[in-house]
Amino acid sequence: MTPEELNKFMTTDSVTVEGITDEYVWYHAKLLSAKMSAWDNDFQKLVKVMESRHKEHLQMVQTALHENRILRLQLKAKDEQTKDT
Repeated sequence: MTPEELNKFMTTDSVTVEGITDEYVWYHAKLLSAKMSAWDNDFQKLVKVMESRHKEHLQMVQTALHENRILRLQLKAKDEQTKDT
């Protein structure tokens, strides 16, 4: 392509932004940073709660399986007793 052909794809518009100062941008950047830190803390708390509940649920499942084994053995023993009589 020749430079003349490329010129039709080039833009020469400029955008001027008035009223936004560096202080305004830094204020909002610091505000967003503080919010993100708070979100991070909330997320870490949530993860800790979920981990502890997961451990509790695993313990509940283990207890239920253990009780199930005991009840099966008791049922098996009763079945054997009824067969013997």
